[in-house]
Amino acid sequence: MDNTWKTIKLREGAELLRKEQYLYRIADQEFTIELFETSKDEYYAIGVPVNTDKLMIYGSSIVNDPVKALNQTIRKIDRDAENLDILQIGEDVRQDFSDDED
Repeated sequence: MDNTWKTIKLREGAELLRKEQYLYRIADQEFTIELFETSKDEYYAIGVPVNTDKLMIYGSSIVNDPVKALNQTIRKIDRDAENLDILQIGEDVRQDFSDDED
């Protein structure tokens, strides 16, 4: 990706973020996931359901890898969709199979 946007001079106290948007489909539900990148190469993601009466917000922590931010958010959506109990506040403690080596 082109990072020239990070060189733009901003007024004091201002911050410019880059945002990518994704659509995550699971079973009969859809979720909009927005991935944000800061000028400091930090990332976080926020997911919300589409076309529902119940507003739930799923989010990642601030991390240094966009894949990790998306993965954290998707895992939280999956956990809720599967009605799994939260084991710990904060980082999801289930094994992350996407990091396994073959």
